[in-house]
Amino acid sequence: MKSPAQPAAGESETARKVVELQSAREEVDRLQQRIKKYEDILGGAVVDEHGSISEDAKTNELAAKQKRVDELVLERDGLERTSAMMERELQTICDSFAKLEEQNTSKVWDLSAKEQAVGRVVAEKCKYEEKFIGLNKEREAQRMANQALRNQNAKQLEHIKAIEERDRALAQQLSLVGGEAEKATQAWQATQTQLQEAQQRSQELEDQARALEEQVRIATQALNERTESLGAVEHDRRRVQEALDAANRQLGEAEKTADQTGLAKLCADYKTLLKCTTCQTNFKSHVLLRCMHVFCKQCIDSRIETRQRKCPTCSEPFGAKDVRQIYL
Repeated sequence: MKSPAQPAAGESETARKVVELQSAREEVDRLQQRIKKYEDILGGAVVDEHGSISEDAKTNELAAKQKRVDELVLERDGLERTSAMMERELQTICDSFAKLEEQNTSKVWDLSAKEQAVGRVVAEKCKYEEKFIGLNKEREAQRMANQALRNQNAKQLEHIKAIEERDRALAQQLSLVGGEAEKATQAWQATQTQLQEAQQRSQELEDQARALEEQVRIATQALNERTESLGAVEHDRRRVQEALDAANRQLGEAEKTADQTGLAKLCADYKTLLKCTTCQTNFKSHVLLRCMHVFCKQCIDSRIETRQRKCPTCSEPFGAKDVRQIYL
C-alpha cells in the first residue's frame, strides 16, 4: 500500500492541471477577442459610393494597409504557435489523466475515501473532457478564422495591386495631358503669329482699298466727263445728220428746179461733201469724237492698224474708242 501522501500529491497535481487548463482557456478567449478586433479593423476600409477606395487618401491608406497586413501575418504566426502549444498542453493533460487513472487504480485507501477520490476524479475527468471538447471547437473556430484572415489578406493584396495599376494609369494619363497641353500651347502661339500676320495683311488690304476707292473716284469723275463729252458728240452728230438731211433736201429741190448743167454741178458738189476727204472714194460713215471730223471706215481702220492715230485734218490724237459710226 502507498502512503496517504501519494493521494494528496495526486490531488495537488490535478488541481494544478485544472488551473493550467483554465489559464489556457482564458488565453484562448483573449486570442479570440484579438482576432475579432483584427477582423473589425480589416473590414473597416474607407470606400466611396462606388465601392472603391477614395483616391485623395489612397497613398496613406495603402501604407496603412501594408503595415496592417504585416501585423496580421505576425499575429497569425503567433496564433498558430499558440494553437500548437495548446495542443501540446492538451496532450500533456491527457497524459496526466492517464497517470491519474493509474494512480487511482493503485490506491489502497479505505473504500469510502477511495470512492470519494474516484468520484472527484471522474467529475474532474468529465469536466476536462468537456473542456477538451470545447478547446477542440475553439481550435476549429480559430483555424477557420485563420483561413478567413488569409482570404482577407489575399483580397487586400489584390486591392493593393489594383490601386498600383490605377496609379500607373493616372501617371500615363498625366503625361499624355502634359503633351497635349504643350501641343495646344504651340498651336496657340502659331495662331497668334498667324493673327498678327492677318492683321498686317488686313492693314495692307485696307490701304489698298483706300487707294482703289481713290482710283474709283477718279475713274468716276473721268467717266462723268466722258459721258458729258459723249452727250456733246451725240448732239453734234444729230446736228450733222440734220445738216445732211437739209443738204439732201436742197439737192432734191435743186434737181427739180435747176437746169441740166447747174444740177450736175450741184450734185457733184454734194457728192464731194459726202465723200471722204482722205481717199475721195468712199462716203463718210464714221466720226472722230475728239474733233468731230468725219471720214470713211476704211481710212480710220487703216490709221488704227498702222498706229497713225491722228486726225488727217487737224492731227488730233484719237483712240479706237473715240470712233463712232454715223447714219446719213
